[in-house]
Amino acid sequence: MKINGALLQVCAIVLCSVSILSRSATPAGASDMLVVRNAVVPGLADVHYTEQELKTLPQVTIRTRTEFTDGVVTFVGPLVRDVIAPVYKGNGTTMHMVAANDYAVDVPIADAKKYDVILAMSANGKRLSMRDKGPLWLMYPLDDHPELQASVYNARLIWQLTLVEIQ
Repeated sequence: MKINGALLQVCAIVLCSVSILSRSATPAGASDMLVVRNAVVPGLADVHYTEQELKTLPQVTIRTRTEFTDGVVTFVGPLVRDVIAPVYKGNGTTMHMVAANDYAVDVPIADAKKYDVILAMSANGKRLSMRDKGPLWLMYPLDDHPELQASVYNARLIWQLTLVEIQ
């Protein structure tokens, strides 16, 4: 079978384009689980967390109900305020959070200061996977504070989190 030279050239261009596009669409490296950046302070380097680096941060347990789970669930993960600490310099009031599917939500930094908001990595002792709202799920201690029973807080429970940008 003889392949036309022009067809072969087109195929090579398409494959190269697909490779470039897939690399540029990924905000983090292959081993990065989360990227944290500060859009307010110019020149400040992004922090890229691997799963292991997130696990080395102090882990906090939250036992709470959500509208997305059945009954009380035990969530474990690092505090959001610890995760953003390397890039948060007191500037900015909002964390713009983006999920793997490009869903985004804005969360006040004040929430991370006032409540023990975590990036849950496990639920009921099981590592969160992409299929069960992982690998990172923003979780508030909803049952511990009556004011967190408002629907606005459930709307902030972003899962499959990949990017936190201080704004």
